Amino acid sequence: MKYLNVMFDCGYGSTDVENSCIKNYGADEKSSKTYKTYSGIQIDLSKFDDGQFVLNDGSLILLENGSSVRTYISVDVNGIGKKPNRLGKDLFMFQIMNNGELLPMGAKGTDYYSENNEYCASTSSNTMNGAGCTINVLTEI
Repeated sequence: MKYLNVMFDCGYGSTDVENSCIKNYGADEKSSKTYKTYSGIQIDLSKFDDGQFVLNDGSLILLENGSSVRTYISVDVNGIGKKPNRLGKDLFMFQIMNNGELLPMGAKGTDYYSENNEYCASTSSNTMNGAGCTINVLTEI
């Protein structure tokens, strides 16, 4: 964060629940319903709760650095207060690969790559639908 123009440090979504920007109470019914998949299903917030901060332009940065997954960096480009708050529409994911390379999610080799668009299709019911759209958004002309 010391290299970015951070306006507000939201802490951790699961351990600093009351102060976090995206509150993750786990499976509890009071968990945040802020973000949804590309097709409109509530998402699992555990991929977005290991660090959260708001940049001066209002963008929200969400980090995941769990032991069972690689590091994810997600960006809500227009901030939490502006809709649609959906994966693949205004919330985009990136992955830091084992070799240190930063790739847009959906690129071949990332955790949410799929040849059949399982992670980026309006008809997909996958709980991480939209995660794989980042590569599409960056490569569309």
